[in-house]
Amino acid sequence: MKYNFTMPSLGADMNEGKLMKWKIKVGDQVKRGQVVAQIETTKSVVDIESFRTGTVLELLAKEGDVVAVNHPLAIFEIDESQEILTAGLKVDRPLVESEKIPASFTGINLREAISKAMTKSKQEIPHYYLKRRVLLDNFMNWLDEKNSLLPVENRLLIPAVLHRAICLALEKHPEMNGHYRDGKFVPSSDVNVGTAIALKDGAVMVPAVLQAQKMTLAEFNHAYQDLVVRTREGGLKNSELTDGTLTVTNIGDLGSDEVYGIIFPPQVAMVGLGRIRKEAIIVDGQMRAGFVIDLTLSADHRVSDGLLGAKFLNEIDRKLNNPSTL
Repeated sequence: MKYNFTMPSLGADMNEGKLMKWKIKVGDQVKRGQVVAQIETTKSVVDIESFRTGTVLELLAKEGDVVAVNHPLAIFEIDESQEILTAGLKVDRPLVESEKIPASFTGINLREAISKAMTKSKQEIPHYYLKRRVLLDNFMNWLDEKNSLLPVENRLLIPAVLHRAICLALEKHPEMNGHYRDGKFVPSSDVNVGTAIALKDGAVMVPAVLQAQKMTLAEFNHAYQDLVVRTREGGLKNSELTDGTLTVTNIGDLGSDEVYGIIFPPQVAMVGLGRIRKEAIIVDGQMRAGFVIDLTLSADHRVSDGLLGAKFLNEIDRKLNNPSTL
């Protein structure tokens, strides 16, 4: 069976990509998950993986071509009985022999594209919002103690550990982890936690740490650091941009106390991390200074409600206040 290997969508704001380099040639045997090309988007250069196993029959695009999302890049011969993996988005379709690849396409100013994508999300997804303030004294003391025993290169990053707590909380709240498609919610057995990463030019990418539920804290910390570096320097895989099951946005580094994000479809929830700061708190009837952070939740009302959302934030709170469980 012939099928088109097409330009994948690597984000809601992407309409086209530039083929930078082929890593395959006609006649090659390609395995599922193998990197076959490098694509340049408005934000970064990304390694593109094949979602099927087969033989390369034809390369339709040349290096340097700008190709629209869902237009064919190559033709593979595959075994029709093989399972089709789409990484959360439609990336192949029946071959249309008469299709030609346009030489170029008109790009959209990046911010206009993001605006359109987020407007569509707000129009189609019934958002609800919650906030919970979390005391982080135990967490900060535990982190200082852990890092004092670790070499500099292995020290735990605060954002990575906060993401880890969210991943663990998802185990008890699978209704926040997955995709909404074709009128129904499809929970994910994997926790692929996306993180909003700012680039030097002011743009933002949202890659994910894949299968975070299988990692130890140290492994997740390393994977998180590696993801940030590869996002800013190039070298992401398309699955890291398309397979996210929940996104975390951290705007605390920029000084904001709280952030309410817009859900990144087809996901059904987004967690916001505000600035960690010292404030006056009351503990056991006594006022003192303490570390606090505001956690926010933007969630899809078609899948969950305020009660479930509040329980999810409570679970994150419990994880952070019992850091040894991380």
